[in-house]
Order: sequence, then structure tokens, then C-alpha cells
Amino acid sequence: MIVFRLGRIRTPQGPGMVLLLPFIDSFQRVDLRTRAFSVPPCKLASKDGAVLSVGADVQFRIWDPVLSVMTVKDLNTATRMTAQNAMTKALLKRSLREIQMEKLKISDQLLLEINDVTRAWGLEVDRMELAVEAVLQPPQDSPAGPSLDSTLQQLALHFLGGGMNSVAGGAPLLGPGQGRVGHGVPDGIPDVVVDMTEEDLQALLCRELRPLGAYMSGRLKVKGDLAVAMKLEAVLRALK
Repeated sequence: MIVFRLGRIRTPQGPGMVLLLPFIDSFQRVDLRTRAFSVPPCKLASKDGAVLSVGADVQFRIWDPVLSVMTVKDLNTATRMTAQNAMTKALLKRSLREIQMEKLKISDQLLLEINDVTRAWGLEVDRMELAVEAVLQPPQDSPAGPSLDSTLQQLALHFLGGGMNSVAGGAPLLGPGQGRVGHGVPDGIPDVVVDMTEEDLQALLCRELRPLGAYMSGRLKVKGDLAVAMKLEAVLRALK
């Protein structure tokens, strides 16, 4: 609790019982617990002309109650506007592919930029996570980057070290000396079939998800030789 006596601020009081002098003291309560809010999705343009709907989740806490009362009237609104402005400036400098593949890195950079501003308010942002809601318009000012299909083909090539047939989308289907990328049931009997969603595959490529963790949680399903499938870790490192 911040107490003002005849307009002059006193040392923060509490928790517990605090004695106030009627007509002389005024006070303001300050919550020191971690709080969270969401930056509503807004339309942003990327460096390559794509239009995105992007929001963010932010967690913050007050570390200096006196500064939080004396410097800013509405901390929630001020922090939300700071986060939104930082997010807009950061995404304008990046292409759609960079935003999709480097969300964690961008979030960490935004966290530092926002804290540079909010520390003067006695507030620290502990966590910020970007949320790309939708791609409203594809890139127009620059050629599209490598597609998910081409990345899958690279995965199969790294696994097989040989030839590979390609069909649209899907997970790598691996056999002795040859492989195929696609949806559905493979022809013949491959050594191993690695099955996952495109979202989980993107998480693997961004290093947000580890192959073993995905397998243990059921997000990565393996049919066949598990030892071969667990080589995904080395394959992903090679792709970087």
C-alpha cells in the first residue's frame, strides 16, 4: 500500500494492518502479483508485403510500487500500447517466413525492448509470446520462400541419402534407399513412417519441439524402426 500524507509519499506499507490518519492520509493499493493480458489481434504488414493478423500474450509484475504509482496512471493500458508499438515496428522489418519460423526469437527481442521502457515505471515484463492468428494476404513484394513441401523433401533426402519421389504435402515416408513425401498410406512396406501434423513439423523445424518429446506426448507417431525415426534430431540440426 502506498500512503500519501498531506500529499507527500511515504515508505510503502503492508502487507498487514496499516494505520491511516483520517483527512490527512490517502492511499493506493498496489498488487505485486504477476498479472497477464492479451494484445488483441491487429492487422500488420510484413517486410515482403504480407498482411497478418497478429496478437500477443504478455505477463508482467510490479517490482517498485512507488514508481508504478508516481509515473503512470494506467499501467495495463500503457504496457499494452508499448507492447503493440514494439510488435508493429519489429514485424515491419521481417518477412512472413521469418515471422513464422522465428516467433520465439522475435518474442525474446520484444521482451527486451519493452522492458527498456517499462523498468522506468517500476514494472517488468516476464514473458511475451507472439500469436499469429492468420495470414490475410500472401507476400507480394518478394518471391515466396521455400515451402513446407520442399523442407519435407530435404528431410527425406537427409534420411535416405538417395533418391526420393515427391507428392504434395505430408510426412516423410522412408524405405531402403528410396522415400516419398506425401499424404495417405505409403506404397509397399517402408522401414519407418513418421506421421505428424504440419503445425508440429513447423515446431520441430523451429526447435520449439524436440523429436523425443513429441514422440512421448503422442504428437509424433512412428510406425516401423523407432531408432531410425529418432535420428530426426540429427537431421534437424543438419538442416540448420
